[in-house]
Amino acid sequence: MANYRVRDLPNILFIFTDQQRYDSLSCNGAPVCKTPNLDKLASEGVRFSYAYTCTSLCSPTRATFLTGLYPHNHGLLTNIDNFNGVFKDVLRDKVTVPELLKGAGYQVGYVGKWHLDEHKKKAFHDWISYDSYYNYLKQKGIDWDMARDEVQKFEFGPEAPFCGTSELDLEDNMDVFFANKTIELIDKYGEDRKRPFFIMCSFHGPHFPYVVPRPFDTLYDPSQVKRPQNFDDPYINKPKIHLKERWRWNCGHLTWPMWQNVIAHYWGYCSFLDEIIGRLVNHLDSEGLKGETVVIFTADHGDLLGNHRLFNKGFNMYEEAYHVPLIVRWPHKVQPGQECDAFVNAVDIAPTLLDIAGLLHDNHDFDGQSIVPLLERRDVEWPDDVFSEFHGYETTLYSQRMVRTKRWKYVYNPPDVDELYDLESDPGEVMNRIDDPGCEHVLREMRERMFQWMQRTNDPIGSETTWQGNWYFLSLSRRHKRAD
Repeated sequence: MANYRVRDLPNILFIFTDQQRYDSLSCNGAPVCKTPNLDKLASEGVRFSYAYTCTSLCSPTRATFLTGLYPHNHGLLTNIDNFNGVFKDVLRDKVTVPELLKGAGYQVGYVGKWHLDEHKKKAFHDWISYDSYYNYLKQKGIDWDMARDEVQKFEFGPEAPFCGTSELDLEDNMDVFFANKTIELIDKYGEDRKRPFFIMCSFHGPHFPYVVPRPFDTLYDPSQVKRPQNFDDPYINKPKIHLKERWRWNCGHLTWPMWQNVIAHYWGYCSFLDEIIGRLVNHLDSEGLKGETVVIFTADHGDLLGNHRLFNKGFNMYEEAYHVPLIVRWPHKVQPGQECDAFVNAVDIAPTLLDIAGLLHDNHDFDGQSIVPLLERRDVEWPDDVFSEFHGYETTLYSQRMVRTKRWKYVYNPPDVDELYDLESDPGEVMNRIDDPGCEHVLREMRERMFQWMQRTNDPIGSETTWQGNWYFLSLSRRHKRAD
């Protein structure tokens, strides 16, 4: 074991998965899917029950992790490869967390899926992504390509929909490779007794297609998957694009037994990731680094996964796509086994990382705020709602905004009908109550909340000029008191 020295500033290991739902963790209430290692991490730290993504899309959220800005402020509105890459250079002039930590003396490394501006990888001392993995396979004489052997076969091919067994042995799986490379960086950086480290570990899974290595591909029996109440959503008084999404993703024809098979594979994927995350964290602990390392686990966004008979994510703002897991372990600083029910957003990650490193100063302009006071259970003023956005996907720009409280969710859809859900009586978001006369006071309150978030974060569609044409929105939002 290496001889490590406890530093004044902690190491930070930031682990995040791609497209993992809040309810896929057994510590978050998953009735069947098992995640014992993440459960253990939660028992040693703080588990957040109301963590949300800023947008249900990979590249914009990853840019938010780095900058602490909403997509409408950092400029990466959709995935970097959408719309012929018109957004690929927007982060050039944005200051990022790894750049600040690197400048402060941290060793900074990145391992895993990137899906961002290539220029920003220079912020890291070590940057390991897909190219390194493909070189690893090539050196082993393995002819394998994700686009050919997974995406085409399981997403678009005759064996669709979306799931199956990986052709690769478990130890040759991409996410195992990323976990092993992260372990190598922990060992490499841990040898330097003078400087702490910051490592971002970004797993590819459980993103679709859900191609799962053995034995996790058959870990769950599809008959164990219970039919959600909102699977039979009649889509009464909802935006038309929700129904169009079913056909865009080739899932409109799927029966419930077919969805059971898809979901069982997704659960297997989540349990597989749990095992290798456990391998990663256990190595950190066995090397004597547990007491001086903050471990953060979250996901960039969720997955519809059959709820509302929808797939993936896209032109909707349902809980399944926006509610994400978040766990923070900080030994000797945070009381273990806590559950925090404050609203936390992806925009809060960047200021939190800098706060942990003692670098959170007034000259850093963030849309979010550090969650360290929540971790320390300090009495702090905190929002009682959360704000998210969506700007489109692949071939279509489509602006949406969402604000939710513990009970209500309001979604603003400029091109179509708005949405209002009572999450207390309708947690599946089936009944749109936007036209319910009994909810007029709630609608006024939620529109006021949204307008305040827009103004606070300089959202272009929330400016006075933009809203002048919607006098009804403004008059309602300013004339009435808040509802309970």
